[in-house]
Amino acid sequence: MSRFIEYIARKAKNNKTIKKAYQSTVSSYLNTHIGEITPFNARTSEHNERRINLLVPSINQEHLFGGISTALHFFDQLWAFEEKSARRIIATDASPGSEDMGRFKDYTLATSLEDTEVRSQIVPFNDRYNKTIPVGRQDVFIATSWWTAYFAQRIVQWQAEVYNQKASKIIYFIQDFEPGFYSWSSQYSLALSTYSYKGDQIAIFNSSLLKEFFNNHGFKFSEEYCFEPKLNVSLKNYLVPHKEMIKKKKILIYGRPSVARNAFTLIVEALRSWVWLQPNVSEWEITSAGEQHNDIELGNSITIRSRGKMSLEDYANELKESAVGISLMISPHPSYPPLEMAHFGMLVLTNSYENKDLSALHNNIRSVGNLSPDSIAKELKNLCDEFEGNNSVGESKGIQSYLDDTEQFDFVKRISY
Repeated sequence: MSRFIEYIARKAKNNKTIKKAYQSTVSSYLNTHIGEITPFNARTSEHNERRINLLVPSINQEHLFGGISTALHFFDQLWAFEEKSARRIIATDASPGSEDMGRFKDYTLATSLEDTEVRSQIVPFNDRYNKTIPVGRQDVFIATSWWTAYFAQRIVQWQAEVYNQKASKIIYFIQDFEPGFYSWSSQYSLALSTYSYKGDQIAIFNSSLLKEFFNNHGFKFSEEYCFEPKLNVSLKNYLVPHKEMIKKKKILIYGRPSVARNAFTLIVEALRSWVWLQPNVSEWEITSAGEQHNDIELGNSITIRSRGKMSLEDYANELKESAVGISLMISPHPSYPPLEMAHFGMLVLTNSYENKDLSALHNNIRSVGNLSPDSIAKELKNLCDEFEGNNSVGESKGIQSYLDDTEQFDFVKRISY
């Protein structure tokens, strides 16, 4: 279709009839809406007590990992410190089903039509066209993505005007530099704008590395806190001493084709080069975990076998068996898979990004600065050779704070909101 439109455009220069048809065709394909910012409108509420609101895209089971899971854990800790407050989770992008509510037994599922006094509630607000949600004078909002921050910044301004009070502080839970999720575009600009909000905004950064990145780029918030990554509690139950792991000549890659910043195609191109560099390549196998995709023939009789999103137990077994890992993250976020792989005794290949260098956090991690397929392939060969020279490599103790049971969000009592 695009080639046809280009052809019509060339013809339209000298023909008024064709030009009119061309303009009509282009208009029919023109999207003038930014889906993420479908209006999020409020109405006054009879609810007058303090209530903490978490604005989160989804609480559905298929989304409860990584960033959303971390945000929910923070929300739980914040509310536990001030449990006299009511609490409300507002799902902005997806509505939970009965199975999804299983994790939230202390909550009541409500609708935006209700102005309920229930102290712990979940309100789906994804289907919000021409609808409003009740907001009281003491509602406080926690944003977990750029579009929920966009909503929160407008809600507190509305709240201040309607209730004739000072605008409430917003808590912005920042887990990556989200403008980077887009090309230079409307979404890029909107995401960027949420970091320059003129009101009081408290930033909670996922890692000191990410906080440093924002500070280096001149972003300032009224208060700033950060927390460091920790090994998933359930995954830690599978962690055993290195000597009890039977490592094989297996490469585990973090394969998420749909997430551009994980550079899946770059990993595949690097592996296509590596299969011709590794002398004994037939002795190695490659597994992809993270997102289901077709198996991929690399050449020289080597194939990437996709296991997709695995159960925690299956993932732990892959970590225990695999000798080498590849996990890229083209962003300042620290990324969890390289740290998980390293603490399970794998030699890990990842990338640096500005101030981020995970090799400083664990002896098993190698950070590549030059992300070309040839550079990655050569570094991968070095790691495979290192393992073959001594298959006890990888038994480094790693980061103690990553493994201990200390509270990840011990700063919540200092947040003034």
